[in-house]
Amino acid sequence: MTASWRAITLLAATAWRADRRLTLAVAAEPLGNTLGLLAGLWLAALTTGTIEHDTTLLALGVTGLVTGAGLGWQLDLSSSQWRMLLSEKMTYAFEIENAQLAAVLPGLDHHERPEYQAKLELLRQRQGQLGDAMSTLAMAYKAVSGGLVVLVLLVLAHPLLLGLVALALPAVVIARYEQRWRQAAEEAAALPGRTARYLRTLAYDRDAGMEVRVFGLAAELEDRAAQAWAQYRRPLERAERRVALVTCARDGLMVAGIVTAVGFELWQVVNGRATPGEAILVVYVSRQVQSAVTWPVQVVGSVGQTLRTAARLQWLRGYAASVAARYAGGQPAPAALAGGIEFDNVSFRYPGTDTWVLREVSMTLPAGSVLAVVGENGAGKTTLVKLLARMYEPTTGRILVDGVDLAEIDIASWRQRLSAAFQDFARLEFTAQHTVGAGDLARLDDEGHVLGALERAGAVDVLSALPDGAATQLGAQWDGVDLSTGQWQKLALGRALMRTQPVMVFFDEPTAALDAPSEHALFERYAAASRDGTERGMITILVSHRFSTVSAADRVLVLAGQQVAEYGTHDELVAAGHLYAELYDLQARSYQS
Repeated sequence: MTASWRAITLLAATAWRADRRLTLAVAAEPLGNTLGLLAGLWLAALTTGTIEHDTTLLALGVTGLVTGAGLGWQLDLSSSQWRMLLSEKMTYAFEIENAQLAAVLPGLDHHERPEYQAKLELLRQRQGQLGDAMSTLAMAYKAVSGGLVVLVLLVLAHPLLLGLVALALPAVVIARYEQRWRQAAEEAAALPGRTARYLRTLAYDRDAGMEVRVFGLAAELEDRAAQAWAQYRRPLERAERRVALVTCARDGLMVAGIVTAVGFELWQVVNGRATPGEAILVVYVSRQVQSAVTWPVQVVGSVGQTLRTAARLQWLRGYAASVAARYAGGQPAPAALAGGIEFDNVSFRYPGTDTWVLREVSMTLPAGSVLAVVGENGAGKTTLVKLLARMYEPTTGRILVDGVDLAEIDIASWRQRLSAAFQDFARLEFTAQHTVGAGDLARLDDEGHVLGALERAGAVDVLSALPDGAATQLGAQWDGVDLSTGQWQKLALGRALMRTQPVMVFFDEPTAALDAPSEHALFERYAAASRDGTERGMITILVSHRFSTVSAADRVLVLAGQQVAEYGTHDELVAAGHLYAELYDLQARSYQS
């Protein structure tokens, strides 16, 4: 019950922030239903007044019908528009919050956790319920208040009619089982539903488009998506069939009770034990009993689904808060490095797995140095970068920044001191200026600084080829210019060079689409530029699978078997004649052949 109240409070607070006037208007909607239900009293008064020539009852009946029913009708008519407008505003508010909560999580480990993905998928599937939450709650309040009004009218018509209420009690128990069946079905359907959606997106994904067509994968993807969708629907349909069966039995029982009640009242009128006005009231109220008694029970199911969805949002809020607390540190990031960064027996494996990606890594990265990281695919090169960027925390061991545990440094402050370019770079479809300028938001609109970053990245040619220069909108879906992969990559490199005062810069295979000589020339330039930052101890990390590009680095780290295989200068490692020398010689001979 406490969890339900917290969920209701969350929904009401969001509605209030979205639009106070609409929230109050929707909250007043049940008044219209109440006024409409009272029409039975006015009809009874009008009937009795007409037969008995009682002008007072006639006036009461006419006034009640015209005023009460008219106002109730107007409220019901207007409320649909109010609910629609409030729903749109709440949907937007929740979409923004969900996106923010997912985007501001400090690390990436949540993407590796199946339980997080399952709950997030359920939240996405039912997100529309959050937008309609106030409508659902208003309908629930409307149903309950209407039920109470009908209860009072039943007493006024004939106390024995209260026996109809007893017929609703099984529905309360049934509704609880219905919620459990539906909740279990939703959880069972989450994974296959996510799978089906993923497979469908591959059909129109641009990056996958060529391979889908070259390998003729369309039919295979369609078959797999159909199978996943069938698995998604199976538990949901099974639950709905069970719900339909018990609902049929419940409604049949209620109809039998209503027929008996109306028949009893008509027998009373025929035998002179009730007035025609009372008969009108009974007939009117009896028409409302089924919806008034069963509607609140049915609404409970909708409210239950809405509250479960709200509870998932609360879970996401709590999860985000717990992750933020885990990543929070009390110390600011250093503006400059004096000693450097030390890996103290660091080991790492991704959440939910037993496979070590890095094991017992111990080394020192001196301040003001350029480090090249090489190794075969899966050796842990990118994972090393992710640990330094605090996308993940070490499973065991520590990373020390000038002797301070990185886990104790405020993550936002640390990220402000980083810059990076990745092989899997983001294609930010803004104007060209903002696509590059996003690397330093404080200088987003500084065209001169953006041009300087592109010059340092050797990417000015991309800007000069655009029809409107820096102001060109990028992305075909916005009627903008669609760039080649190489052009997008160059803009990403420019974005990485927007910050001029970082203490650490990562280049994680950001030039994989370039030929070896071009990549070598770029890395030579980056290494030279990195040494311009030695006064603040800036460390530059170059990750590459091409050994010929790393000779400009001060030190080379060779990863193999999840461990540090070799660590030293290029000349030292070549002279040692071990793994690095073998791989370097192998690549050199392949380029000569």
